[in-house]
Amino acid sequence: MSQDRKYLLIVDDTEIDRIILKSILCTEFEILEASSGNMAFEFITSKREILDAILLDISMPNIDGFDVMRFMEDKGINDIPVFLVTAEPTRANVEKALQYNVAEFIGKPFDKEDILRRLRSRLGVLPRYDLEKGDLTETLKYISDLEVFYRNYLANFGKNDAHYRIMTDLMEILLTNYNRLSRGSRLSEDNITLISKAAYFCDIGEMLIPDKRLQLLSGRTTSVQDLQRNHTEFGASLIRLNRSEKCSYFVEVCASMCLHHHERFDGKGYPSKIMGRNNSIFNQFCRLVDEFDQMRSKFYGDKAKPVSFVIKRLLHDDSGMVSPEVYSVLEDCEKQIFNYFMKKDV
Repeated sequence: MSQDRKYLLIVDDTEIDRIILKSILCTEFEILEASSGNMAFEFITSKREILDAILLDISMPNIDGFDVMRFMEDKGINDIPVFLVTAEPTRANVEKALQYNVAEFIGKPFDKEDILRRLRSRLGVLPRYDLEKGDLTETLKYISDLEVFYRNYLANFGKNDAHYRIMTDLMEILLTNYNRLSRGSRLSEDNITLISKAAYFCDIGEMLIPDKRLQLLSGRTTSVQDLQRNHTEFGASLIRLNRSEKCSYFVEVCASMCLHHHERFDGKGYPSKIMGRNNSIFNQFCRLVDEFDQMRSKFYGDKAKPVSFVIKRLLHDDSGMVSPEVYSVLEDCEKQIFNYFMKKDV
C-alpha cells in the first residue's frame, strides 16, 4: 500500500495475551513486545520515533498501565495513541484514563476483527485487499444506491450534491498523481475510483443529526456545535451497517474518511485529535479537497481563476491542516485542477 507498515508496542505481563495479540496483528503491523512497565519505559524512550501506537495492559504488577501513561506525560510524549487493554473497563478506570492520551479501550477476550478495525481506522491503515470483479460490481451497486439515498436527503433540505461531486473528481485527480509520484503507492485504478467515491459521503453522518425542533421537543441540551461534531461518528457507523465481505474495502475506506476527515496534521482537529502520520493520507486528501472547494466557491467571476490563489492561500494560511506531502501533490495538480474547472464551468 501507500505507507510503510506501522509499529505497535504491546505491553502486557501475561505472555499468552501478548501471543494472542501478536497473532492477530502481525500480518498487518510490525510488533514490539514489553512484558513489564520498566520494559515499556525503555521501548518508549528508545523507539519513540518509530512507534505508531501502544497496546497497554492496565493491570500489571509494580508498574501498571497508568504508571506508563504518567511516564509518557512527564516526558512530553503525547503523539503516540494508547489503546488500553483490560478485562474490565470499569467507570473508575475510564475516568482515570481520560486524563491521558487514550485512544480507546480494548476488551478481553480479544475480538480479532474489532481490534483490527479500530487500529486500521485510528492509524489510517487500509486492509490488504485485491478487488475481484464480483467485489467491484457489488460495491459500485452499493455506492450507486447510497448516492441516490443521500442525494434525496440533501434535496429534501434544499441542498444539492455539487460540492461532493467536485470533491470526488478532485480526489481522483490528486490520487492519480500521488500514485504516480509516490514510490510507496501501489493503487490500482479501481482502488483510486473507490477511494475517490468515498469522499462523496464524508458528511453523510449529518443525516443523523436531530432537527432543532426535535431537540426542543425531546428536551435535549446538546449544543449545535457538539451535534455537528458528532456527524463524524454517525457517518462511520452508518457506513459500517453494510457488512458484505464484497464491499469491505470500500466500507473500511469510507468509514475511516467519515470519521477522520476533520482531523488535522497538527493534532487540532476532531473527533480524535489525531496528529501527524497517524491519520490516513487518504483522509488528509479528503480534508484538503473539502477545504479547497469551499474556499474556491466563495469567489465570483471566472470560477477557474481562483484555483492558483486558493492553493497558495491554503499553503500559507493553514499549513498545519495536512501533511507537506499532501500539499505538494495539490501544487503539482494545479494545472489539471484549473483545466477541470474550465471544462466543468462551475
